[in-house]
Amino acid sequence: MHTDSLIPAARPTLSTILWRLSWPFFLFSFLFAALMAVSWTFLLPRYTLIDVGGTLRDAAQIRAYRSELGTQIAEKEERRRQLVLAVHDPQYETLKQQRRERVSLDELRKALSDHATKITGKEDRVRWSSFDYDPNAKTLHMRGYVGNVETRSMTVLAEFSQSLKSLPFVASATTPSFSREEDPKTGFHSPFDITLSLR
Repeated sequence: MHTDSLIPAARPTLSTILWRLSWPFFLFSFLFAALMAVSWTFLLPRYTLIDVGGTLRDAAQIRAYRSELGTQIAEKEERRRQLVLAVHDPQYETLKQQRRERVSLDELRKALSDHATKITGKEDRVRWSSFDYDPNAKTLHMRGYVGNVETRSMTVLAEFSQSLKSLPFVASATTPSFSREEDPKTGFHSPFDITLSLR
């Protein structure tokens, strides 16, 4: 019987085990990294394209598209907020100021009626048939006639038309044509057609 067979084999040390495992692990890591790089460069872009808005996009393009959409949505929401809450819009304040400064048709009619009464001495001597008011163009086109003054209707009309230019809200006034007509109901009267340019 040989005594050599009874001697136990020496156990490998930890450093020896790690040294023997390092090369297979390094080779596996290298091959795995190479495969990942190849798939990331060539395979993933080919098989991970997504149709967004009718265009095929990869992950980076989708992120950029999402950021662009977010910006557009924020702009649209701000625009909608301005439309819904127009009271905070400077343009709305400007419109309100313009409306406050604009003279209404009722105010113009009252001022002209009071002025006609003051000039002619009676309320019924200047009669209005129509008013065409354009606040944007700042014009007032008025039609009517001067009556109840017997044969002096042309004289009173001339005095009235000239006096319109002295009103504070009138920039200019056209001169009407002067004529005298006779009607069985109204008697002698002078029709007028005058356009006022307002301040």
